Amino acid sequence: MKIIHTSDWHLGCSLEYHNRIYEHKCFFEFLRETIRKEQVDAVLVSGDIYDSANPATDYLKLLNEFLVSLFREFPNLQMVLTGGNHDSAARLGVDRTILEYLNTHLIPRIETTDGGKPDLERLIIPLKDSSGAVRAYCAALPFIRRADIPVTYASDRSYHEDQFANAVFALHRDLLDLMKARAQDGEKLIVMDHTTISGSKFSDNEAEHSIVIGNVESLSSDMYQGFDYVALGHIHAHQALGDNPPVVYSGSPIPISFTEKNYRHGVELITIDDDGKLSFQHVPAPRVVDIRTVPKEARPLSEVVEELKLLPEGELPPERYPFIEVQYLEDSSGMSAALSAGAYIKEALEGKDARLIKIRKIEKANPVGAEASKDASCIDVASLEPEEIFRQYYFDRRKEELPEALRLEFRRVLEEVRQQEQNDSRA
Repeated sequence: MKIIHTSDWHLGCSLEYHNRIYEHKCFFEFLRETIRKEQVDAVLVSGDIYDSANPATDYLKLLNEFLVSLFREFPNLQMVLTGGNHDSAARLGVDRTILEYLNTHLIPRIETTDGGKPDLERLIIPLKDSSGAVRAYCAALPFIRRADIPVTYASDRSYHEDQFANAVFALHRDLLDLMKARAQDGEKLIVMDHTTISGSKFSDNEAEHSIVIGNVESLSSDMYQGFDYVALGHIHAHQALGDNPPVVYSGSPIPISFTEKNYRHGVELITIDDDGKLSFQHVPAPRVVDIRTVPKEARPLSEVVEELKLLPEGELPPERYPFIEVQYLEDSSGMSAALSAGAYIKEALEGKDARLIKIRKIEKANPVGAEASKDASCIDVASLEPEEIFRQYYFDRRKEELPEALRLEFRRVLEEVRQQEQNDSRA
């Protein structure tokens, strides 16, 4: 039996005002080809299907058409999708009943029983091989919000000092017990989660920072003892934490931001052989649109402009133009004061196969590289991402970095504004 584990599709994400729909279509074709080539029996999608709680209709249509096309080609393929912290459980739930006819299980939230407790039975999904035999059970957990599980759920047990985290630990143990009771013939036990686990690595600037569980930023992988594979979502950097059991972040299929340009993107292919042994491997997804910083190390503006003039033009269709971030040292000797740095850069890029996303000026006194960029002063506001402008404004006023909670709230408001603009443009 073969299973694909993927996550963090973030359908609807953009860089500045450039949508990423072409890249997502290419990823779906890659996924379809992998399913066909490897004769995959099930696909697990661990959260953040969409980039926002209110995705534009283009992305709703994109997903639905993809799921329908998969069903037509692979009618026995099982799809299991869970909601992430970016998803709206209510919005995902709208399509749930219809998707069941496509052999697709969509778990937007943890539902409760009449007694107010989490309905664990609805989270457990049997996974079948091509012969129809159950070879694994999957506990499909969406992103767990505080309202999803009473903190008193495990008041009689002590897994963690934080009350809510303790309830999350207990939930996993109870799911495991239920799955073990069903697995009487050596079926593998898989759990899906959308969260941050201790020891996971990601960029300091990555869009997906730690999710706070109660008062805890990350949970221990100890709560997964007894499972055979842990299919994680939320962190976009592909990585495996330990091997008993394997706790795996499949990573996002495309780089969502410039901080992810060096990540490996793809899916995990899980194999359960005839003897019941489980193994897995990373299958890289093609990078169809490049995302890079030019130059790799900041230099004086005059040198940067000359390098930009050497970029190709007319070699790629517009949808494949790379996204670029331009960085330069503040020393701009030899350049006329009549034009701003942004004007020089835009002029050099005219007609080139490139989409300018941001311009970053590096203070000459600072070392070139990642540390220097933290103190970079941004110029040419029209070329910068709104979040970067907000971050710099906050730093200038408060002399401290933008708090994560405020950063996430800014993103939420910004997304609402962009969605409204898109809706207005279609009206």
